Amino acid sequence: MRDKFINGYIKSENFISNALMVGVAIFVFIAAVMRWVGYPIVWSVEFAQLLFIWVIFIGANRCLREDKHISVDFFTKRLPFKLKEIIEIGMYLLMLLFLIFLSYYGILLSIENSMRLINNLAVSYSLITLSVPIGSLLMIITVIFKLKGKVNSLMETQAK
Repeated sequence: MRDKFINGYIKSENFISNALMVGVAIFVFIAAVMRWVGYPIVWSVEFAQLLFIWVIFIGANRCLREDKHISVDFFTKRLPFKLKEIIEIGMYLLMLLFLIFLSYYGILLSIENSMRLINNLAVSYSLITLSVPIGSLLMIITVIFKLKGKVNSLMETQAK
């Protein structure tokens, strides 16, 4: 049941990030074509930027989950397995602290910008700033799962 829920969550997150990226491409294309024919749609670029910001934060979680972020592992590849796992656990703990910080201040930023409007869209700027705490919370969940996996891996090697 749990794996089915997690797989559904991952599929829906991937679908949402892909759909948002397609939306960015469509709105930028429409904006360019309409500007070229002399009838610019002033809100389309701002809407594409709003979608792109959400793609960034949802995509960051996807990259984190799939270990696709750029990393320098020149030194850690040469370390013994146990030491490497301990360093990675420390790294995930630092990431967790940073993401908690980012979530907290992202929520404050969203509250502060709730009355501010996006120029040509006439919607709250919080639609943009909410991507920070929501994306951070998604990454917190991912980091917790990764931490659990690393700790379990370390415990298994110690038990052997």
